[in-house]
Order: sequence, then C-alpha cells, then structure tokens
Amino acid sequence: MIRPEGIRPQENPEDGSRGDGGEGGLEATIEKEPHEEGAVDNEGLLSELGSAKALVERLSEENKALGDAIARARADFFNYRQRVEREQKRLRSMAGEDAAIALIPVLDNLDRALSGNRSDIESYVKGVGMVRDQFFSVLEDLGVSAIETVGKPFDPSIHEAVAVEEAGEEIGDGIITEEVQRGYTISGKVLRAARVKVAKASR
Repeated sequence: MIRPEGIRPQENPEDGSRGDGGEGGLEATIEKEPHEEGAVDNEGLLSELGSAKALVERLSEENKALGDAIARARADFFNYRQRVEREQKRLRSMAGEDAAIALIPVLDNLDRALSGNRSDIESYVKGVGMVRDQFFSVLEDLGVSAIETVGKPFDPSIHEAVAVEEAGEEIGDGIITEEVQRGYTISGKVLRAARVKVAKASR
C-alpha cells in the first residue's frame, strides 16, 4: 500500500500504537541477565575437592598397609636368616664331631706305635705306615682325595709348579715329573694344590 506524502500514520488513541506497525508498532525488548566474567561453579569445585580428599585418604591407607607388609617381610627375613645360621652352625658342629670320632682311633694307634718297642725298626716303620694308611682311609670317607701328579699333564687349577726341568723326548712337554708335596681335594674343591716339578721338552 502506497501512503501519500505528508500523511502520517494515525495513532490508535486506545493503546497509542501506530496504525502501520506490527503488534504495538514497537519491537519487544528482551531483558537478559548480565553474565559475570570469572564466575566459579562452586558445586563442581566442591565435588572435585571431595573426590581428591577421598583419593588421598585411600592412598594413605594403602601406603600404611604397604609399610606394615614391608616391616613384616623384614622381620620374617631376619628370623629366617637367624634360623639358617643356626642350622649351618649345627651342621658344622656335627661334621666336626663326625671327623673327630673317625680320627680318634687313628690317634690311638699312633700313640701305641710311639709307645712300642723301637728297637725293631722294621716293625716300627711298618706300624707307623699302617697308622698312616688308616688316617688316609678316614680322610677318604670324609670326601678327601689325593691329587694325581707324576705322569699327568700340569693343570694350574690343581697343581703348583715349583720347578721346570728339561726332559728327553720320551717325556712330553708340560708333564709332571716329580711330586714335591701332595695336594688334596674334598668333594671336588681344592684344599691344597699339589707342588710339583714339570718337564720342559729339550729343543
């Protein structure tokens, strides 16, 4: 609709609105609540604090339980070590008793040999030899063995060379020619290395 120039829209005397506008001829004003910057969600913060506190309490309880378990483990290990040491001491004592019981008869025979008639040298030497054989038999029962030497290749793990001698072609290089002092092992462990002389092939 074209409105002639100079003619203004009439106002409605009842509500003061213009005749050509929308409802009331005025745009409705929408009031909005102002938004405060930096506002904090107190409920969410309290919830997070409560969760953190519960976590700290749970970790504290777990830490205490772990500390108690470690203390018990240490005490158990200490008691176990003491039991092992006592058992080892008891076994060593028993081994010493067994060795003493086995060696006492040897000492008895040696005493008899020394107190016998020494005028018969041959019988005296024979008696001492028998005591020696008895003593070595006891050592063998305890697991002691003599190290083989003469005619065997030199082995630095069980032999100690005290001299090197030139030898003929019939004796190989590094072969033991003489035993200076006998060596012994017990259950495969060297008690004392055998002291020997070793051949060196002549060139």
